[in-house]
Amino acid sequence: MVKFIENDWKRDDEHRGVYMSLATIHECQTKSTLQHARPDDNYAPTMATVEQISAEKGGASIIATGFLIEGRLTRAKMAYLEYLGFALQLLDDLQDVTEDLKNNHRTIFTQSIVEGQTLDASTARLIQFFNNLPPSVKFSEIDSTVSNKQNDLPMLEYIHTSMVMFMVVLVIEAAAQLQRYYSDEFYRELSARSPIRLKNHNKVRIEKRILSVVRRQWF
Repeated sequence: MVKFIENDWKRDDEHRGVYMSLATIHECQTKSTLQHARPDDNYAPTMATVEQISAEKGGASIIATGFLIEGRLTRAKMAYLEYLGFALQLLDDLQDVTEDLKNNHRTIFTQSIVEGQTLDASTARLIQFFNNLPPSVKFSEIDSTVSNKQNDLPMLEYIHTSMVMFMVVLVIEAAAQLQRYYSDEFYRELSARSPIRLKNHNKVRIEKRILSVVRRQWF
């Protein structure tokens, strides 16, 4: 794998970020072992530890992807990718709640459950997180792409908005599988936000269907 990367990006000052980002991923993966609770020796991570590792791991993964694609990234692009990476990490953690509980793996969501809380607050924050870009990120600093003729938005902003809408649907779909961890009031609110009834998400499986379409088109 490293050889393939070196074929695309030389190990020089210009592309130092490529290899620093890969080293950062390795460091974050090592830290992620601290997310595993060990009942045998009474070790359990704190919520602060879980939050820090989740943020670092998610951000590092997407930043590294950006470096591997472009070779260099501006500070604005790195900030945006870090934000997006953390959000996607949390989405993945929400989707894996049942499995993570079985494996004593602590995420923001499983830690909340272990501490006797519902997933209301953490899920609401995740939806809010997807819907809010950090103030330091401006699309004009990331790319000056051609406007989309249909909506007069810069193409990158249009893609981002569409992506956020889709990710929120995936959050709701994941939550639909975890009803027992939500209050009745919050679950009803999620249902009101959903384009389809929550009880039907098991049948629809939006993410699975879209991935199936992508695979058929690309492979």
